[in-house]
Parts: sequence; structure tokens; C-alpha cells
Amino acid sequence: MSPKLRLNLTQADDSTAAERVQAATKRKQAASETMDEAWARILAMKNSDTDQARLIAVKNAMTEGTISRSPSDAGKRFSKAEALRLYAQLAEQQRDQKLADLVAKTPANYVLVDTLDKLTKMADDIKAAEVIAFDCETFGENNGALDPWRGNVAGFSVSTRQASYYVPLNHTEKCELNSCSTNDVLGIVAVPLMTSKIVMHNAPFDCKWFEVKFGLNLADALHADTRIMAMALDENRDHRLKNLLTDWLKQPSDNFDELFPNVQFNNVPLEVALPYAAGDTEKTLALYDWIMTHLNSPQLANIKRLLFEVEMPVCRHFIKSDLRGIRFDREAAAKLDEKLAIEEAELQRKIIEQFGEEINLNSPAQLSKKLFVDLKLTDHGKGSTNSRFMKKIKREHPVVPMILEYKEIGKLRSAFTQKLPKEVKSDGKIHPWHNTWGAATGRFTCKDPNTQQIPAKRPEIRHLFLATDADRILVSIDYSQIELRVLAHMANETILIEAFEQGRDIHSTTAALISGYTYEEIEANKDTDGSPYQKFRKQAKIVNFGIVYGMGAGKLADTLEISKNEAQKIIDDYFKGYPGIKRYMDDQHATVMKQGFVTDIFGRKRRLHADVKSKERFRVFGAQRQAGNFPIQASAGSILKKAIVDLADVLPQMDVYILSQTHDEVLYDCPRNISRENLYKIREVMAQAVKLRVPVSCDIEIYPERWQQKISEEEWFSAF
Repeated sequence: MSPKLRLNLTQADDSTAAERVQAATKRKQAASETMDEAWARILAMKNSDTDQARLIAVKNAMTEGTISRSPSDAGKRFSKAEALRLYAQLAEQQRDQKLADLVAKTPANYVLVDTLDKLTKMADDIKAAEVIAFDCETFGENNGALDPWRGNVAGFSVSTRQASYYVPLNHTEKCELNSCSTNDVLGIVAVPLMTSKIVMHNAPFDCKWFEVKFGLNLADALHADTRIMAMALDENRDHRLKNLLTDWLKQPSDNFDELFPNVQFNNVPLEVALPYAAGDTEKTLALYDWIMTHLNSPQLANIKRLLFEVEMPVCRHFIKSDLRGIRFDREAAAKLDEKLAIEEAELQRKIIEQFGEEINLNSPAQLSKKLFVDLKLTDHGKGSTNSRFMKKIKREHPVVPMILEYKEIGKLRSAFTQKLPKEVKSDGKIHPWHNTWGAATGRFTCKDPNTQQIPAKRPEIRHLFLATDADRILVSIDYSQIELRVLAHMANETILIEAFEQGRDIHSTTAALISGYTYEEIEANKDTDGSPYQKFRKQAKIVNFGIVYGMGAGKLADTLEISKNEAQKIIDDYFKGYPGIKRYMDDQHATVMKQGFVTDIFGRKRRLHADVKSKERFRVFGAQRQAGNFPIQASAGSILKKAIVDLADVLPQMDVYILSQTHDEVLYDCPRNISRENLYKIREVMAQAVKLRVPVSCDIEIYPERWQQKISEEEWFSAF
């Protein structure tokens, strides 16, 4: 054996020995760690709120002796994973007791409506009630319990201030009421329900189920949604009913999944279904009363008015909009997906050709190695191939723009051409779920599918959405630069106000301030490709909207592909040209630091909890940034909502329906013979919803067949 080889063996032996010593040390530390020390270590980890609550429950149960470690784990270091496994055992142990307690402690005023006499009594109680709470229990395989077009209603609960009822409709356990048809059962309570003042939690869910399954319109009877009410009191927290009850009413409540794991509600015994379902509506009514005590205080008068004069009417309106739905062309979607697949494959071929070897382009690790190790491109994101970082290097190598385009096409396919056809219901339509107060700013959100995400820059995706039938057309009415108009109003910025009043191009106005060129020079040459005038106007457009969204120099530099110093100079020049906006932003920053919140023009609050003494300066900067842009974004969204309220009496007279909302655009379903005067009337109502210091204008686009496949007004109306 050579000396060299002998030396290597010695090094290997030393290494192995070191590993053995290290492992032994860890075992010794684990063996010597007490359970108190283990729990201190585990509870100090970055646990989610749910995990933390579960860990504490396990710790308490172990202290009480109701649960203990498995003998096979006794010699091992106690870990978070083991603690969470113990929680599953604990939950199983507690479940039967909880259900037994639920039944045993059923309040005397909870009524299982299992006979016609009880149903009639419930109907009379509803008629006499000032306000009622309502909730339905659903079931269905593969998420069918969340989809009224695929699932079923097990039953529904109603609470008045006197009693709480549960009506079983489709339980496997039968009762006397099942001798009647569902139509007969609902016939007794339909009118009382639809003429009541109803309170619900997450009302769109229950309203949509009863409309789809039974044709009952509960949206018009909807008085208040406690989820939306809770948003008004604190937009930053979780708004699930269980957590609101626990935190605000100090009434702990169990999650359905914890009480009934892998159980459809129609299989829940009726004696259990009663206290669970009736308890939900009773607590919803209690939550409503609790919130109202706060809203009735003079300090929250604006919030109360916002809720009941704007938010609830808009919620009711969009329940109906979602139920109406938008027709979707699945055949065209399939053809478009094939076309995009060919583009994707061709781009993949070109990229691989550039690389000189085959790699998985959807593997961030392989792509990162190729770009930053092999090609030695600038790494702005610690090896990240996120599009944000990729855009910074797209001029360094011709392969980068190809990769960005490849990723974009992949997203179009996965999010739209492949996903949207799966969202089409049995009526051939897509029925999005609009959450009318989904964002902390008060703006809409949307899901299943999110029609707000459908890109306007790829019109072929929007073309997949069709008019309802041959007698209808789609019409879009879009607020023109509403956020910049709100900014001019709130900042009382003279130059910006004058530009809007005189009908000047806002982006050219800003370009003149940051470039040194005159407004007239930029306007005359803004369409000249490659000219400095065009460049400055494009920069101005980005800055105008960027300021609204609190864009800093770093983000502006990334967007414009310039240095941070150049971006900061543009921002500085912007504020010099618009001193009113600088003054407004400074005032907003000071306000949030002083009182912890800012408001929009309707009194809607954004609580940012800024602390000027905080050592976490990024949190202070974040709060100040949001303090500047929240009132603008929220006010713009609130103006659109106020317009929807104002249109409630106008649209039915014209046989016009709202289908969706996308940012500052409303998509309408109109009769094909709608007059120009009626379209102008809708536009005028939208423009006059709120009076600002500047004129508000809206643009009309007509789509005879497909969304964003437009025809000019003159061409359309000349045909009639």
C-alpha cells in the first residue's frame, strides 16, 4: 500500500470518526434535553398560528396526562413533527367527546325541523322576526360541496332572536319531513325568507346555492354580510366566522373539518347536525349584533354608511352578476391552446439551440445553472430565474427574451386556455366568484376563475368570452385614468387639475416636466418611433401610474431599465413639477405615523400600524408608501362601487346586466338593439357617481360577439 493511499485512508478514518463524535454529541444533547426545554425550543420556532395553537394543545394535554409519547419515540429528541403527530391523536380522542358534548348541550331553543308542523312554526317565527340569520350546509364529492352546479344542499339553518332551526333536506338519516318533496318544504318558507332582513356570513356562497339549486332569490333579502362587516372593522385580520367568534365574542367554535373529517354533511347524524348548523346561525346573529354596537358609535358613522349604502348593495348586485355568468367558447379555447403549444415548442427548440444542449426549461435549478454558471450572465437574484430578475438581463444574451416569452406562453396555457374550459358549468357559462371587498384596499377580488387576471395585452384570451346569445352584445365602460384624477383631486395639484380640465394628455404633461421638452413638442412627436419625445412620454406614463402605487426608485429603475440614480432623478423632477402631489404624499406619511391609519374619500380606513420608533425601518417605509397610495386606489374603487349602486334603478329599465368588473372597467350584457342614448346614460351615471375637482370621463367599447373584439360606435350604430 502506498504512503499516499495510506494517508487518504487515515483522513477518511478521521472524517468518519468526527462524524461519529458529532452524532454522539447530538444524541447526548437530545437525551439530556428536558421536555420543558424541548417545548420552549419548539414553541419559539416560526410556527403558523394554526400550528402554534395545535402545539399548545398538545403541550397542555401532555401536562394533564391525556396523551403521551409513543414508546418507539421515547429515546429520540422531541420534535415539532412528533408534536403535530400527537395532535392528530389528540384530535381523534377529543372528537367523540366533542360531538357527545355538542348533542348533550344542545340549547332548548334549538329546533330540528323534522315535521311539517315545526316547519310552519319556523315560517311564522321568520315572519315575526326583525332580522334573521341564514346558512346552508352543502355536500359533494371532489370539492362539490363548494360548487352549487355540482354539489347538493344537505339542509339549512335559520336563527331568530327566539329560536334556531335546522331543516334537513338531503340527509341519509330520514325523518318525517322527508315524506314531502323539497319543493313543498321550500314552498312553505320561501316567501318568509325572501321578504326578511337576512344576515349571513359570506353571503354570496349561500345565496348562490339557493338560487342555483332551488331558484330562490335570497340576494334581495340580504341585509348584512358579517364577513364584510368584519372587514370594515379590521381589514388586516382573518375573517373566518370561527376565528371572529373566538377573538371578538370570546366564543370558541370548532372547524367543520376537525369535527367531521372525511365526512359529507348529509351523512352527519341529525342530532349532531342540529347544534352544529343552528349554532352557526345563532352565532352569526350574535356577531352581527356585536359589530352593530360598534358601528352605531358616532366615530364610525362614515363606515356604517359605507357598509349599508355602498358595500351591501354592491354585494347583492354581484351575487346576481356571478349567477348570470359569461358564455365561454371551449372549442376556440382548444384551438388557441394548440396554437400556443406550437409557439411554445418552437421557442423551446430555439432556446435549446442557443444553449447547445437539452435541459428542462421548467426546472429553475437547471435553468439557473445554464444562465449564471455556464453563460455567466449577471445574477441579480441569487440564482433566481424569476421573471423580475430575468428582465434585468434580457439585453445580455439573445436567449433571455426567448425564455421570458416561453414562460409567458406557458402561463397563458396553464392559467387560461387549459384552465378556463374546466370552469364552464352545465349552462355553457363561466360563473366567476367576485369578492366585492376582497382586498384590504376595498377593491374587488375574483376567483374560480379570476377574470380580473385575463390579460388585455393578449386579446385572443378575452375573445374566448362571448355575448349571451344572438340577441345580446357585450359593452365595456371603463373609467379613464380614474386614479390619476383621484390623485389630482386629493392632492389638489393645480397643474394636474388644469391639464384634466383642458383635456390635455396627462402623460405628455408629465413628460414635459421631467424631460425639458415642451408639451407641444412631445405631443407632436409622441408617435415617432425611437424619438426622445416618445421615450419620455413612455417614461412619464410609467411614473404617473407608479407614483399612484407607491413605486420607489428601485422598482422604477427595473421597469425603465435604467440606473437607480436616473430613476430617482425622474421621481425628483416629477415632484418638483407637481409640488401639490409631493405635499400630499408628505402629509399622508405624517398622518399614518401619527394615527396609524389613513382614509379614502368615503371614510374607508386602512390601518397600517406604523411606528416611527420601530427599528424595522422597512415596515415604516412600507406603511408610508401604502399611506400615500391607499387613498387613491381605494377612492377609485369606491367611486366605481358608488356608480354600481346608482345604476341599480337604471339598468333594469334598459334590460342591461353587469357581468364582471376588471380594475376600472365594467363589462355589461346589453340587448343588441340598445340605443346610443342609453349607453351614454350609463356612462353619465358612472362619470357622475362622485364629484371631484376634475372632470371624470368614461370610455365605451362595443363588442358585438366577443369580449375585446370591438367595433366603433359609428360603425355599430350606422347599421341600425
